[in-house]
Amino acid sequence: MRVDVYTILEEKAKDIPIGSYGIVPIFSDIMKYGKWYHASPSFINLSIDPNICNRASMFRSLEENACIVSSINLENISKFSEVNSDTITFAGGASKGKLWSQILADSTGKRVKIPVVKEATSLGGAMLCGVALGVYSSIEEASKKLVKWDREIEPNIQNYQKYSDIKENWQEIYKEQLKLVDRKLTTSMWKAPAV
Repeated sequence: MRVDVYTILEEKAKDIPIGSYGIVPIFSDIMKYGKWYHASPSFINLSIDPNICNRASMFRSLEENACIVSSINLENISKFSEVNSDTITFAGGASKGKLWSQILADSTGKRVKIPVVKEATSLGGAMLCGVALGVYSSIEEASKKLVKWDREIEPNIQNYQKYSDIKENWQEIYKEQLKLVDRKLTTSMWKAPAV
């Protein structure tokens, strides 16, 4: 029987405490519309203690980091659009993970809905084709008929408070890591065109 590697990693990472023993991954940054670039990829606060720093804790730290970046991006989108929702739709390959989905709910404080069809881009394309061919009268009708929900995850408010503190620390650490790129001491992982 084949088991997805993410299932194995999440099973090991679920027992790692929130904050992954202080390990801070430096990978993707939040969206910065005027000057979007990334720090040099790294892990901060690694330990030589194998009980603290191991595959499970580093894996969890990456999932937490992705959710923290998503949380900040959602807050920024909400500020400029004045649209706020208490629910997030989580699709794509990452949404298969139970731990990742819970971390997303906990770090944003929002309910997370997981669709049955995880590849939302493909499903959206199929729905648009159905509308263009007259199978459905509108995208709304197509979505009502084709989008089904696999599960919903409620946020743990105590965990949300912990992630709020972790998010503040991460932003400060990332800001300092970007200064190293600005000083040409480290190399940016990625820069937007013309930056």
